[in-house]
Order: sequence, then structure tokens, then C-alpha cells
Amino acid sequence: MTAKPLTVSEQATAGSAAAARQQLEEALEEAGFLAPIETDGACLRVTMYSSKCRFADSVEDATEWLPQSGIDATAALDEKTFRVVLTFPSAKSVRMFIAALLQPWITARTTSAALADVLSDHGLDCTIDVGTASLSLLVTDDELDAAVLLARLLGAPDIGTDLPRHRPRGIRRLTERVRWLITGVVGSPVSTEIEHGCAHEADRLTIELTLEQARRLTQRLLLAEVADPSARLQRLLGKTVGAGACVTTPGHAPGTDRYTITLDPDQARRLTHRLDPDLDVAPARGLTTH
Repeated sequence: MTAKPLTVSEQATAGSAAAARQQLEEALEEAGFLAPIETDGACLRVTMYSSKCRFADSVEDATEWLPQSGIDATAALDEKTFRVVLTFPSAKSVRMFIAALLQPWITARTTSAALADVLSDHGLDCTIDVGTASLSLLVTDDELDAAVLLARLLGAPDIGTDLPRHRPRGIRRLTERVRWLITGVVGSPVSTEIEHGCAHEADRLTIELTLEQARRLTQRLLLAEVADPSARLQRLLGKTVGAGACVTTPGHAPGTDRYTITLDPDQARRLTHRLDPDLDVAPARGLTTH
């Protein structure tokens, strides 16, 4: 059967900004932007609350930035919130906005999340500050034990053996060694900054990485053996079936060769569907598997 051609009004609707609302909502969430959306006929009105915009919080700056970025949209001031409101008349203008402002943040946050995941798998609790061009990896620990563990994962297990890490001089030398080590791993120079601790504060090491350097570091860490694979399995299960899935080892002893996965009925169905999407899953009782 031949499809009926779209009428002029249907073509306009299909290309309207309102038709791209879900795409914009998802992009704003992935980019970490707070920006409520309202539909105004075929247009979308977006109130910009985020401080991560490439224009200052003024109508004048937004009006100048939009055409410079190739975006067919208008800016106005919300008299109640005193926030900039952008109005998009077409799906194309929405896509251009996503590409110009949101996609760099989406890419950076995705890169950061991948690095945070692999660090967590290895038991490293680090903080990552995200920018559109670079990441700041913050390692906080007494005598930088976490930095020593990171170096061990990168193939330098003895990096701090001969250093007096209880003294500022030893921490400075360790920081320098870590900088050279990571520079070699990612293939280009990185910068580091150390803040010495005191009786009430741990030492703080900040490692500045470009996004490409962060991706290379992530790939290298993925090759390192995980001391307790249950941590990685727990994280991956959580992403697949939701929070609450439980991974334990007999006697709760890391390093054993058997793991117990406990799921509730809904999680069991989600996991089964993920493993075999074509299978019609019937309701099941709680599932425990070895």
C-alpha cells in the first residue's frame, strides 16, 4: 500500500520545535542543564537556569550568541524569574541548539562517568570536576595512598616506596612521579597540583586531563585486573536492572570464585529480557542464582 504524502500542515508539524521536545528534554538531562520547557503552539520556550551557558545571563548576550552559533531562535527576559527564555520555532533550531551548547557537555559528562566507573571498580573514590574541554581528577587521601594505588594499577607498584610521604617533600616528589607516569600512559603532558594536608585535612592531588587523555586513562584502567570483581558486577547490574540488585560472595570474602546474585521478581524479568529480548517472560518469584 502506497503511503499517503504529508500535507503542508502535517509537514510543518513534523518539522516543528514541539516535535523535538523529547529529544531536547533528554539532551538537557544528559548535559546536566536545569532548563524547564514549555510548548507554545509549534514552538518551544526554554527557560535557562543553568550557569553553564556560553552566554551571560542577559538577553543581549543570548541574542548575540544565537546567530553566531547558527541557531534560528529568539531570546527574551522572563519578568517573573529574570531568567533568559529561548524560543525555538523549528526542530532544526532545536537540533542546532543541542549541537552547539549541549553536546559538548554530554560528551564531557559521558567521558567523566566512564572514568568514574572504572575508578570505582578498583576501589578508588575520586572526585571529578567536568568542563567541556577538560576534566579535573581530585584524589584526596592521607599520604596520597589512593594515588599510590592508581600508580599500581598503571604498572608502577613501587612508585612511593622510597618516599617519606608523611612529609610535604615526599608528597611533592610522589606528585611529580604520578604526573610523569600518567603523561606516559595517555601519551601527552598532564598537569598536577598538590595541596598538602594537615591534622584535620588529607592531602589533595588534582590531575588535569583533556577529554582525550581521560578516555585513554579509562581504557588503560579497564585492562587492569580488578581485585574484587563483585564491585564491577554490582555496578553493571544496577545499570541493567535498577538499584537493589545484590552481589555477595560466600562469607563476604572478596576474591572467591563464586558469587551470589539476588534479584527481586521485576529485576529478574528485566535481566531476562536484556539477555533474551525475544523471550516472553512470565511473572516469577524472587530469583537467587550462583
